[in-house]
Amino acid sequence: MSGDRTNKSRYGLRNYPDPEMKEDTPANEVELTAEQHGDRSISMDMIREAMKDAMTSFHTEIKKDLENFRSEICEEMKKQTGELATEMSQKLHDTNIRVSAVEERLQQVEDSMAESERWDIGVKNTLVQLLQSQRALQDKVSDLEGRARRNNIRLYGVPEGSEGTSMVAFIDNLFKSELGGDAPMDRNLGIERAHRALGPKPPASAPPRSIIVRFLSFSIKETILHAAWKKTKRRKEYIPIKRALKEKGIRFQTPLTKMRVFYTSGSVLYDSAIQAAEDLRKRGMDVDRVPVTVRSNLTAEETLAQLLPWETQTTRRAGFQESIREKLKVFRREGNETE
Repeated sequence: MSGDRTNKSRYGLRNYPDPEMKEDTPANEVELTAEQHGDRSISMDMIREAMKDAMTSFHTEIKKDLENFRSEICEEMKKQTGELATEMSQKLHDTNIRVSAVEERLQQVEDSMAESERWDIGVKNTLVQLLQSQRALQDKVSDLEGRARRNNIRLYGVPEGSEGTSMVAFIDNLFKSELGGDAPMDRNLGIERAHRALGPKPPASAPPRSIIVRFLSFSIKETILHAAWKKTKRRKEYIPIKRALKEKGIRFQTPLTKMRVFYTSGSVLYDSAIQAAEDLRKRGMDVDRVPVTVRSNLTAEETLAQLLPWETQTTRRAGFQESIREKLKVFRREGNETE
């Protein structure tokens, strides 16, 4: 077969000369070149065969190595997979144990919450009943306190120590002396007890403690309150007079329903606001109209005299004539008197 190739090559070289070959090349040299080409073809075939065998052997070895590597990888993966499965199984087992414990505890919590809810409902119902009872009792206590305080009066502004040794006697005399003109105080006031408000005695510069007075009769307590309210209204009559005195810078005092004014010439005590207003007008002071409080025990004539202080011309003339007659009586003769 190699001879055929050689012949073919040889014939081919002869039939198809090398284009680069010169025309003047000898024939023996051409034949030598063809033989060299044939040897080269044989060596190339041998190289190809050797390379083919080497590649086949290398492929076989690679295949064998890959098979071994695959086997090792599979074994390693099986081993790791087994270990992972074992570990996962252990973890799942532990997780199942913990989940079971949590479920048990959750069941206990649910049972406890259900018991607490039942207890809360019972406590709520009990508290509602207790609150209703407490509200009813509170209303009764408030009613009792109100009824117990119906006969009480609280006094403010009474100096500390002015009551002396007996607070009841002091309060009895105070009401009769200060409110006797506005209410009948000739009977027994029926004071059950009287005392200062609880607490330490204040210093001299602080306001005095109030006095709590309890009466045996509600009607007497109401009578004293009405008399005190009337006196308070009468004290309001001095407001225009106080305003005029303050503008002039004159010092004054208002003990209850009276007024004491300290002039430069001396102090003057007025029994009513009308009397004080008239005297201040005579002294040249501008005093507003005094609001007169109509007293219920005044007659109709006295009320009109307070509300209408002016007089008609005939009344003034009659009064003037009467005063003249009184003065002329001094000059009358004794004989005329005997007649």
